[in-house]
Amino acid sequence: MPEVTLDHRQLEDYLPHRGANLMADQVVMNAERTQSRSVTRITRNDPRGREIFGRTGPGGTILWYEPFLAELMAVTGVPLLRDRLCKQGQVAVFSMISRICFERPVQLYGEVIGHASITRDRSGFTVFSTYATIDGQKVLETEVMSGSASLAQVGSSPIRPLVSARGGHAVEPGPFAWKGPSLRFLDSVIESDAASGHLVGTYHYPHDHSFVPGHFPGTALMMGVTQWAMVADAAWQARTAFGYTGGVIAQGVVRRQDGSEIIDVRDLHLAVDGGLPRIASTKRLAFREPMRPGDGVLVEVTVKPL
Repeated sequence: MPEVTLDHRQLEDYLPHRGANLMADQVVMNAERTQSRSVTRITRNDPRGREIFGRTGPGGTILWYEPFLAELMAVTGVPLLRDRLCKQGQVAVFSMISRICFERPVQLYGEVIGHASITRDRSGFTVFSTYATIDGQKVLETEVMSGSASLAQVGSSPIRPLVSARGGHAVEPGPFAWKGPSLRFLDSVIESDAASGHLVGTYHYPHDHSFVPGHFPGTALMMGVTQWAMVADAAWQARTAFGYTGGVIAQGVVRRQDGSEIIDVRDLHLAVDGGLPRIASTKRLAFREPMRPGDGVLVEVTVKPL
């Protein structure tokens, strides 16, 4: 097979994303379909701006919100699997992202180059080694594991709202003003214990969320990296509530009220730049099951100051 270049329109045949969720402007795949390279350039009038993929940094700089850079790396590699998955009537479903390290904050308005290489491909799972560069300098490195499923399987899980929030209080918007309302993934706090560094919150994924139309057409799912953001939000809330002044390391899990896990997050390093948070690294994100519009979940974190 020859090398192939896919523009933004052609990528719709390779990825279960639409609209802003498609992310990359272009993906180039090598002839062997073992390596790919994405180009993403966001301008100031781009609909993928601060309210979709960005956050505010020190001095008002508009930066990539880190979970979406990791998502961009994942979708850089997935087109390599398209021919095989189409024959099986399946789509890629991410099962794990690990060893995530952000070298520095990344300005949103500019060009990011993504790189993905298949390093393992067996037993129904594919592992990609990925990294992102800006002007030739590496800004992110991570490993992504992808499984596969049919759209029918993906959309078959029942919607399970929270039956009871067990009291608690609503999260104040002030500590999260550094990102748009649609990127805030914590609604309330129902348990909080400074002595143990433990906090439990809730989140309800609304049917009218801006990501719903663009992630898995006809079978709306919440992006797994936004569940990672839930844990980061809970960690930031805990840091604020417990009076910590620096960064924190968080262990977290998003679960349903019946106890089943949606995502498990290990060693999330939440750094602080100019009084604002950024995700500096995370050891592992393990995705257990999908979350759909209408679902309500518990978000649990245990944090310790650095």
